[in-house]
Amino acid sequence: MFKILTLPALALSLALASSQVANAQVNDWYLGGSIGYNQTLDQTSEAGNEFIDTEFDAGITTSSIVGFHLADTLRIEGEFSWRRNDGDSLSLNGIDQGFTAKGAESYNLLANAFYDFHNSSSVTPYIGAGAGIGFLNNEFRYGLVEFEDKDTAFVYQGIIGASLPITDRITGFVDARYFAATGVDFERVSPAGRSSFDSEYENFSVSVGYRFKL
Repeated sequence: MFKILTLPALALSLALASSQVANAQVNDWYLGGSIGYNQTLDQTSEAGNEFIDTEFDAGITTSSIVGFHLADTLRIEGEFSWRRNDGDSLSLNGIDQGFTAKGAESYNLLANAFYDFHNSSSVTPYIGAGAGIGFLNNEFRYGLVEFEDKDTAFVYQGIIGASLPITDRITGFVDARYFAATGVDFERVSPAGRSSFDSEYENFSVSVGYRFKL
């Protein structure tokens, strides 16, 4: 469901961006950041007839941003974000396994585009989408087995939120994001050898933050 919602949001953001570029009049740079709650969704990793299910606890996410008002309703920005979730459970072919783990962690660089829906109120809803590069570090250990993914992957996100001016230069915001990575593969290393598992990485977050106009 999240993927179905994200792809139209990405297409809409790009279309709205294209329609505004020709009439760009506002040129305001800003810096900002956010902190919030995130949840990495349950993962199923498969290799042949074997499958490993992993679940995660809720965790924290932070971001730092630098952005630019390309037009009155259009913003573009660069984002560095971090997400972390401890492991909650792991099962091999439906059988629970005791484990030690770092869980899931990602460091990400993304380019985002936002469309602000200005209205008669002081609250401005917005939608956005972004894409970039993420470094994923998912790691579990059970018995003599290591099950991990340390890889660089293409990442993307869909965003919906609202902002509210606090001062002439500071704007607060709250938003929700669906974030995912492509081409995620786990490697299982055991006394019997190595094997590769096709997997996935999907995350949902809610954050509060600020933008400071330079």
